[in-house]
Amino acid sequence: MCLIVSNKLPSHGDPGWPPNKDIHQILGLIDLITDESGNYYTVYEITTYGNKLEKVKLAHSLYDIAFASTFIMEEVVNGYLNDHLGDFMLDVLNGHIKTLELCNRKIFSVNDLIDNGIKVEYWGITEPLPKDSQPNWSFSIDGK
Repeated sequence: MCLIVSNKLPSHGDPGWPPNKDIHQILGLIDLITDESGNYYTVYEITTYGNKLEKVKLAHSLYDIAFASTFIMEEVVNGYLNDHLGDFMLDVLNGHIKTLELCNRKIFSVNDLIDNGIKVEYWGITEPLPKDSQPNWSFSIDGK
């Protein structure tokens, strides 16, 4: 079970994500990818051939959170009344990372993708993200 509970953000319950045993089991809008600088990216688009991952398109995770999250939930707004927007965004990202770890979902690197012959593209920071795609962000504070 990979349930995360937080005192500032509501829990969405166990997401039910199965472990990913190899790089070809990466799931779009769920898994994260890192780069050599420590940035995290959301896998936004996946191209496969059979069971083989051919190409991924990545969006920087903080950019993704900024456009996937809204402050309409009163319990979220109240938890961050005197905080910066970045505090909320980092809590969401760190909670998602912890949830992936608890679900035994490996966070692969850009280099892992390239070394496995997978083409990597990036979503431009000035390009709007598709409104019909919502990542499955889970909520936690500092991975607790």
